[in-house]
Amino acid sequence: MAEQLTSNKKWQLAIRLLLLYSPLLFYVNVSETTWQSKAIIPVVPFFLGYSVVVLGLYFIWINATDWIQRQLFGWFGEDFLHEFSWKAILITILISLVLALLFTLAFREVLGISFRLIFYLWPALQPKNPTLPFPPEVMSYVQRANIGFSVAIMLSAFDLTINARAFQQLKDVQLRAERLEKEAALSQFEALKNQLSPHFLFNSLSILTSLIHEDVELSEQFIKQLSKAYRYLLEQRDQSLVPLKTELDFIQAYTFLLQIRFENKFEVFIDVPQTVQNQYRIAPLSLQLVVENAVKHNRMSIHKRLQVRIYTDMEEFLIIENLLQLREQPEPSTGVGLANITNRYNLLTERPIWYGEQHGLFVVKIPLII
Repeated sequence: MAEQLTSNKKWQLAIRLLLLYSPLLFYVNVSETTWQSKAIIPVVPFFLGYSVVVLGLYFIWINATDWIQRQLFGWFGEDFLHEFSWKAILITILISLVLALLFTLAFREVLGISFRLIFYLWPALQPKNPTLPFPPEVMSYVQRANIGFSVAIMLSAFDLTINARAFQQLKDVQLRAERLEKEAALSQFEALKNQLSPHFLFNSLSILTSLIHEDVELSEQFIKQLSKAYRYLLEQRDQSLVPLKTELDFIQAYTFLLQIRFENKFEVFIDVPQTVQNQYRIAPLSLQLVVENAVKHNRMSIHKRLQVRIYTDMEEFLIIENLLQLREQPEPSTGVGLANITNRYNLLTERPIWYGEQHGLFVVKIPLII
């Protein structure tokens, strides 16, 4: 069954109806001589009281409209009043007519009780020679006009209630979609970290096994940098953003391990001012993914090293670029790397990530977040 509108939303709809129709009703029910004389001034307090009464009735009638619509949705389906059909139009008109007649009766009764109470408490306000503001034939026309306005108001209330419910449902759907998108991105990130840990650890331990017998001092440095990299993974695993300095410290440790693995055929140059490192934040493992992507798809050798440069520009972007040295037989892409970063940043900032080829370089621009 369709959800009930909140009280706050119903009061908003009631106020909207009051602002839409009360000026017209005031104009129709006040005589021309009253408009042209100072007699309009005493009418204003009565109009304010009339507005309070009408606002309360509108709120009650919107509650009734909301209940009726939820029953209709239960009988005919959630899309019954949202799509064009003669059945829906006919039911809408009939319900609005009934509500308008009930509203007119209730309004007359409440207004009559209100005036009697006012005249009882303040007898001086009661007119000594009460006269109709219009001739009888004009009064008949004014009454029909008021009934017509009541029907129009009920039709508007019915339509506004449908639109308010549809807007509320749309917002709920958008929130659910955003939550699912975020959960999907986080799940993908978790899967990536879980994939990185065993794979990276296996390669590192294999290198360390052979390194211990060749260079004890270098193997000690290797263990320190490996420990530093894994400490970063453990400490930042639940964070959506980390200081840029922390990520750069990690990428230096990660680069050291890669340099040992690829026998110094690979190097990373970092040119980021210390003030920028301390001021901005970045999604964890963003740089690792970009660097790993460069290593995976490019050739490297002692004579032609793979060089990756990391720097910032004036537009608060962190730029990572490398010379395109594509492998003759490129490794199959899992599609996790750059797509993962893009999805994560879509949840963090309105500034998108950009990546592509520029002048023989592969460039990735990551927005920095304060």
